[in-house]
Amino acid sequence: MFTLIQSDFPKQAPDGSPRTATVARPIAASTWGGELALSAALAARLRLDASLACAWGRNRTDGLPLAQMPTPEARLGLAWDTEPWSVGALARLVSPQDRFARNQGTIAGQDLGRSPGFAVFSVDAGWRPAGAKGLRLSGGIDNLFDRAYAEHLNRHPGAIPGYGSAASRVAEPGRMIWVKASFRLP
Repeated sequence: MFTLIQSDFPKQAPDGSPRTATVARPIAASTWGGELALSAALAARLRLDASLACAWGRNRTDGLPLAQMPTPEARLGLAWDTEPWSVGALARLVSPQDRFARNQGTIAGQDLGRSPGFAVFSVDAGWRPAGAKGLRLSGGIDNLFDRAYAEHLNRHPGAIPGYGSAASRVAEPGRMIWVKASFRLP
């Protein structure tokens, strides 16, 4: 059994101001999913990583898709690593979500409708200075091409008093440049 939260938009209070009605009820649901990952050494210091994840759900009580199900996603990464230097690239490919239950979901989020697919590319590099055992300096650029997108499951709250409007998607950050220093104790 799952607990479904359903909001109906819009409603009006007796004074004419907008409000939402929220109903929580148990439903019967079926879910399945899986993830497949592969890592292969293409050469002595070159590695390919690939993964595919998919989940599916059905609200059997209402005969609808189960709300707040993630979209199918593939990741493809390539990494080159020598003793002092490393370089990597990652492509994250997310398909559109056409199976949704508008205004249904959980306290963490509600389905707002169809969500478009997107592709995001990231690159990174690292350096391990000689003589500084355990130290690694790295940096990278996430969302290299500054793609505007929003996740289907973006954790925008449901229509709950005090949490604001649930009628819009939360945009993900644009291009992000990051640096990191890490130290591993022996």
